[in-house]
Parts: sequence; structure tokens; C-alpha cells
Amino acid sequence: MSWKPAAAALTLRKQVDKRWPKRDRGADGIIGNADHKTRPSDHNVNQRGYVDALDIDADLLGAGKGRAAAQRLADQIVAYAASGLPGSQRIKYVVYADQVASGSYANSMWTWRGSGYGHWDHIHISFTPYGETHGGLFPLPIFDTPKK
Repeated sequence: MSWKPAAAALTLRKQVDKRWPKRDRGADGIIGNADHKTRPSDHNVNQRGYVDALDIDADLLGAGKGRAAAQRLADQIVAYAASGLPGSQRIKYVVYADQVASGSYANSMWTWRGSGYGHWDHIHISFTPYGETHGGLFPLPIFDTPKK
């Protein structure tokens, strides 16, 4: 089956690549592997022909040095999703460092919660159907930080 990545996923990945051009990409991904096909996953092609997930390797600085930056990136994606800013409705949920954040739990909307979610080596971002066709830039402060 042919598929298209969500436009929001392509934009976010492009912004990450520009900010950290030498980052590790080993755990990056959009389309799911065989394991994903055995269960519901936003890495699988949906009925509209889109894949609504993006994995970004957590080693943003390379050589195992980028985890603090990855946590800042994940935190800023979650804050953006909660902000109500234009385009923020593209984010469905974020998983990183054994926690998940989403707007689906009324008493803990867009806060990190839980454990048992894995995702130590990458940030997982799932997108809503709105994100499939809306690929505007993500206005995250971390993208404005000068490169070191």
C-alpha cells in the first residue's frame, strides 16, 4: 500500500535536522516495522493513506551527548501542544523517557505521566489528522537557540 507521511512530521524532522545537523539518526522513523503491523500504531498507514507518527533519535548532539537536549525538545513539543497556538492541534501525543503526554486525560492534560512506555532511545510524536496536511513550522524556542 502506498503511503504519505503527515506533513507535520516532515516539517518537524526538517527543523530538527537543521538545528542538529550532526545528530544520530539511528532511531529515526516514520513508517512502522513488522512489529508495528501486528498492533494499532500511528506508524501504520491509516485509511486516508497517511502515517501519523515520527520518531526522532534522542542523541541530538551525537556521540551519546544529546539526551538533555532531547528532553528539552520533547518538553517544548508538549508545551506547544498545550498552548492553543495555531497548529498546536497537530500534536496527538508525545512519548519519551518512559512517559507519555497528551490532551486525552482531563485531569492531567499535556503533562508527563506514567511509566512503562519505553522510548528511551527516541522521542515519539503522534499527529492528528489535522497534521496530515498542515505542515507549518513549529514555533519552538529550542529551534532559535544558537548552535554550539
